[in-house]
Amino acid sequence: MGDKLLVLAIIRLSQRRHHSSSSPQLALQNPPLQAFDEDGATALKRKNELAKKAETLREIHKLNVQIQAMEREKQTHIFSKRSDFRSDFSPLEEEEVKLMEERKTEKVKVKQQLEKINYMVKRLHRELRDVKPTPEFVEKLKNIMEEIEAAINSFKQQQRLKYEELLISEKAMSQEVQQLEIKFESWSQKAKEEVVSTRPISAKPLASARDVTKDLPPEVAAFDKFVHQSGGHRGGWDEYDHGTFLRIRNMYKGRIVFLDYVKQKLPTHTETEIREHETWYQEYLFLNENKKCAIKKWREKREEEKEDAITQVQDELEAEKQKTKSQESTEEAVREKAVRAKQINAWRVQKELDKAMQEEKKARDELERKKQQEEQRIKQLETKRLVEEFRQQRQLEENMLEMIEEDRKRAEEERKREIIAKEIGRFHVRDMQRLSEKIEKEREKEEIKKEKERKLEALKSQVQVQVSRDPSRLLRPTSGWKERLKDKKPSGGGQIIHMPHRAIPSWRQGLM
Repeated sequence: MGDKLLVLAIIRLSQRRHHSSSSPQLALQNPPLQAFDEDGATALKRKNELAKKAETLREIHKLNVQIQAMEREKQTHIFSKRSDFRSDFSPLEEEEVKLMEERKTEKVKVKQQLEKINYMVKRLHRELRDVKPTPEFVEKLKNIMEEIEAAINSFKQQQRLKYEELLISEKAMSQEVQQLEIKFESWSQKAKEEVVSTRPISAKPLASARDVTKDLPPEVAAFDKFVHQSGGHRGGWDEYDHGTFLRIRNMYKGRIVFLDYVKQKLPTHTETEIREHETWYQEYLFLNENKKCAIKKWREKREEEKEDAITQVQDELEAEKQKTKSQESTEEAVREKAVRAKQINAWRVQKELDKAMQEEKKARDELERKKQQEEQRIKQLETKRLVEEFRQQRQLEENMLEMIEEDRKRAEEERKREIIAKEIGRFHVRDMQRLSEKIEKEREKEEIKKEKERKLEALKSQVQVQVSRDPSRLLRPTSGWKERLKDKKPSGGGQIIHMPHRAIPSWRQGLM
């Protein structure tokens, strides 16, 4: 809230500075005395806000000290690992851990929202360092202010709803605590009367031995009474003996044979004592299970009563809220009227400034538009002239290229016709030569063929053999074989110096 007032004061001061520098009439409408009064009121409000903030911080510090003291007491007496009732308080410890996680998450979310608002306010401060009397700057400041106001209102709305939920829960818890206190007082009164009527003269009961379980559910009272009469949750045994007994019993899953092993492990106890302890432990388990069921039903009933109490508290808060709204409506109307008057005044001043700026901007825009139109017209004419010149130059170039291309085509056609005429004559001469050569070759081939046939006929006429058929010639040696058998001596003379033969391996050289 203090940051919001500071932002609004800075914006108003900057607006008054712009108004006074932009137009003398606006400066006359906001005299220095009025500005001084508004500055003084803003400073006074800021001082009051700072005082309230300091008081709130001191109160928060006191509450933190009390919370730390209660935490130490809780850890010492309730959630201590040495306590015999730790198993009964474990659901409370789990619920506390869950609530602590929720508080941490909520703290992170609130911190993020506050950092976002702080960043937006710092951004507005940076914008106000360089003030420009332009409509764009005013519109930008307006948008930033609207964003800051929306963020602050959203944050306030969320926190208001959460505080209302916490108030409802607080009232419901207060009523539940009052009911429990009344019930505890009734138990204490009945316990005192019973102790006075039944207390022996020689024995002074301890504070922890008072009969405060008379009005509890029968199962809880029976279990507490059984535990109290039998010497605690270990049946009068010490922690080591009872732990050994449970370990061996769980090992054999409650079968009766485990008693022999217990007797070996615990020689300080007789067999009768061990059997009595087994009987006591079975009774202990039975009563403890009944107690748990009774506590579960009691909790369900308490939840129903809690919901009824919450509904009743919500109805009461709604009635108080309606009453508070009716009482605050008049004050709110007065405040809204004053705020509306200030807003109307600021709106009028802003409207005049916007109107003057719009007229100036309109004239400047009109002049700029005419200047741009003239420049665009000149540019279009210049572009048109250049396009026409380019088109004429392009047309002339195309005509010249067409003429050159036509001359080239005619010369090319003429040259091709001359080449074709020359080539036709040359091809005709070549074809005639090849034809005559081919005819000559065919004639020569015919003559050679006829000559060969003539010689073959002459040779056949000269070599004509008349042989009679003699099958025995197949088994007689031929003339060539007979000539070969006549002389087997070598044809050459002289001594043979060297005759090549295959090489003898080294491993076989001395064997022959």
